[in-house]
Amino acid sequence: MSSKTAPSTSSSSFAVMVSGSIESCSLPGQTNAYCKYQLAHGEDWQLLSGMEDGITQTAIINTSAGGEASIRSSRNPRLVWNFPLDITYRSTNPFGWPQLIVSVYGIDFLGRDVIQGYGCIHLPTTPGSHTLKVRLFRPVSSSGIQRWLSWILGSRPEFSDPRFPALSEGREVTRVQSYGDVLVKINLTTKGMDAFGYDHGAS
Repeated sequence: MSSKTAPSTSSSSFAVMVSGSIESCSLPGQTNAYCKYQLAHGEDWQLLSGMEDGITQTAIINTSAGGEASIRSSRNPRLVWNFPLDITYRSTNPFGWPQLIVSVYGIDFLGRDVIQGYGCIHLPTTPGSHTLKVRLFRPVSSSGIQRWLSWILGSRPEFSDPRFPALSEGREVTRVQSYGDVLVKINLTTKGMDAFGYDHGAS
């Protein structure tokens, strides 16, 4: 856990401090990927420091002769980013607790960015170190013709709003398929929640 000093808070608010990293992802059959991330939260939450969105570097699995042997010997090779996260929020209400949204893209043989999967997970609500596995999913075309066109054009269906995975409205009518996961390691610290009467598991 980083040794940064907790921000000052008044009795009318509490603080949530998060540090860690977006570690890696598993995408069967994919040899390269990068991740766009952002955090979504309720209206009562205010950003004190850090970046709420960003993009990682592109991770590539070595596909040379030795690399291919390594890929074949591992049933689940991971693409490693180790991209840092460091963010602090202040709020007066735990409603709308922050969610981490990830959008993972791969580059095809023509150099086009192709969506590989979306994922969303709430940040932990208890202080301490946490390892989160964000399950990925991607939209599926609603008809055979659309699937055929996607295959011909080399593009998959995408959400127009990258925050869609964190929303509840419209999710029930969206067809998706599971595909891979993203590993995130988080160190979380809170300050001032006890004054609001919240038992969040802190010792």
